[in-house]
Amino acid sequence: MKKRKSGGKCGQCSKYNKWKLGLAAVIGACLLAGCSMQQGGQEKVSEPEYTLVAQEDIPQELMTRIETAKTEDMKLTYADDGAFYIVRGYGAQPGGSSIQVLDLYCTQDGIVFDTQLVGGGENADDTTTSAYPYIVVKLLCGEQNVVFE
Repeated sequence: MKKRKSGGKCGQCSKYNKWKLGLAAVIGACLLAGCSMQQGGQEKVSEPEYTLVAQEDIPQELMTRIETAKTEDMKLTYADDGAFYIVRGYGAQPGGSSIQVLDLYCTQDGIVFDTQLVGGGENADDTTTSAYPYIVVKLLCGEQNVVFE
């Protein structure tokens, strides 16, 4: 008959507990790795430099497209001579409305452009005054896929 040390465990129990502990560690590692994954390639890779374009500096062909589409919700892109333009408009709004860029960044799949319409200020209650606010940004890169948020 084998004698056990006082308060000790048999070799089989010790091996079983090590196996359970190892399995729990592997499952935990898999769960943690799953939490860090990004969906759809929307992870921010970089933040490109961009310029807000004044109306007089917008290329004529792009300005024609803007004038045609400005009465409705507008999401346009335009490439010209190494410059890439992104346009966002919100259609007819109360006078004094404007658009703010919340975020613009590159992902593996393209560019994310997040904007927000800012209220009409002192003319917001005046329903006779309407405007068609839009914003144009210029990046010095080639044409890319754009996600508007």
